[in-house]
Amino acid sequence: MTWLKTLLFVCLLFLVFVFAALAVNQQQVALSFVRWQTPFTLSIFWWLLMALLLGIFLGWFYNWVRHFPLRMQMRKLRKSLEAAESALGDQRSQLLSPADVAYEKSSSKLSS
Repeated sequence: MTWLKTLLFVCLLFLVFVFAALAVNQQQVALSFVRWQTPFTLSIFWWLLMALLLGIFLGWFYNWVRHFPLRMQMRKLRKSLEAAESALGDQRSQLLSPADVAYEKSSSKLSS
């Protein structure tokens, strides 16, 4: 339930940001870099919003690329752990079965 409150809070903050930035940044500008300049003009709000979304996307992509090998390694380690646990379970069953057989023999002698 707390994640739902957090999501609602983030959405509300985003809407406040959008409306505040839209109200304040209405001046039309063209971006220029060295000799290159955009052939069109947009308000400062739209340039900032595109920069924000591009930064969010690039950060997410970098995070995904950076953690992909770790996720593959974790998947491999989980498979080997499951194999080791099943082998341990097999060995335990082999060790316990002779003791169980001896216990059954002694209990059958007592009952007869």
